[in-house]
Amino acid sequence: MNTLIYSFDSLHDNRVLRCCADFESHTLHMDTRTEDGETVSVRFTGLLAHWFEHVIQDNILFGMDEISVDGFFRQYQNFLKKSLPYGFPACCGAKELQERMEREKIRVFVLDSSLGLCGFVLAQEVELRLQTEQ
Repeated sequence: MNTLIYSFDSLHDNRVLRCCADFESHTLHMDTRTEDGETVSVRFTGLLAHWFEHVIQDNILFGMDEISVDGFFRQYQNFLKKSLPYGFPACCGAKELQERMEREKIRVFVLDSSLGLCGFVLAQEVELRLQTEQ
């Protein structure tokens, strides 16, 4: 069973400039820069949780994929066994989390790394926008 839903190719080899989560408004905003110097803004809305590891000063993304909820539970099974008892990514068991994600239409976005930052974002929507210089 293929778990890949969509690959966001415009983030390949982008450098992460900044990342900010706003827990009150349930958003996560990340600005990246392409090899050509263009800024791509990534905005997640309906944020449930995010988990990043290996965050360093000069993070370079390999890319970002949206995967299925089922794929998330298979791929991160061991991680969830360790983290769910501590309330992450939500204060419930795996079955309840999966039901909540399906009910609230939470999608799974996996960030892969060329250097540094990698992890996932659980959110309802994502928007990528090329920022034009003014």
